[in-house]
Amino acid sequence: MSVPPRTTFESVVRLVAGQFTLFQLKPLKIKLTKSQLARPVFALGLHDIPPLEEVEKASLALPAFLIGVKVEEGIGKSCHLADAASTLAVLSRRVGEIYVRSRQPDYSAQHIFSQRPFTVESWEAGT
Repeated sequence: MSVPPRTTFESVVRLVAGQFTLFQLKPLKIKLTKSQLARPVFALGLHDIPPLEEVEKASLALPAFLIGVKVEEGIGKSCHLADAASTLAVLSRRVGEIYVRSRQPDYSAQHIFSQRPFTVESWEAGT
């Protein structure tokens, strides 16, 4: 009888005292139509959206991580805002409370703009 294959993974926890990264896109001032919501955010002609190439490059620099930390008042100085490319990379590959870098991205406006801002403990020391 053969033994079923096992999936192994290594968990690395990097404690960074009181530093958080905020993932947030500015809310749209206009209401999108149903057809616009189905289109990729890059096709909407928005000024704050970086090009696809920049977003894909940002995704390669981000490790997978749990989301799950709510934005709360009082984070203040311990929180820095992730750039738009990193935010889009994370939002497009978010699965519930996990960002998975290898996931096929969903860049539809519906998917990107339906998610609330969130913070995660920063993995970048010194930022």
